[in-house]
Amino acid sequence: MGAYASIAFIILAGWAALNPATMAWVYVAAFAAFEAWLLWQIRGAGRGAVEAGAAPYHFSAEEAALVARFRFYFKSPALARQAASVLAALGLSSLVLALWLTYKHAFVQAGLIGLNLFAVSRLTRVCAPLLGLRIAASKADRDALRMLEVHDPAWAKIRAADDSEAQSEA
Repeated sequence: MGAYASIAFIILAGWAALNPATMAWVYVAAFAAFEAWLLWQIRGAGRGAVEAGAAPYHFSAEEAALVARFRFYFKSPALARQAASVLAALGLSSLVLALWLTYKHAFVQAGLIGLNLFAVSRLTRVCAPLLGLRIAASKADRDALRMLEVHDPAWAKIRAADDSEAQSEA
């Protein structure tokens, strides 16, 4: 999904640049549909606290807080990775397209596409949290640094529990 959707958004952006009157609206509808679907996936991952020490993962309190904060990233890592790729293509193409449509006097479409960059940044933080945590940690944010420290042990516990579950089913 990730590579094809990324290419599709780049092609749509190019088409919208060539024909701003109609194709810009198609581009807006396409990114709105993708973002609505992604929000539905994120909400489907669940919310709320993750219990520390509960089977099968036996997370520490810090690991449980990290998993609860970025539940979609931990629950569906492949989907989160692909969605982050699509969001990157969407963000870059939107940045260029908003400026081009402003130049072409398609102000409403340019405004919508430009405002969408805020949604893209928020969704990217949900789908690819490590980048944001690394940036915050480089600015001496102790909480972000601690989350980075517990990230790998949390993944190790998830993989170990999933492997033992797969072996018990076989």
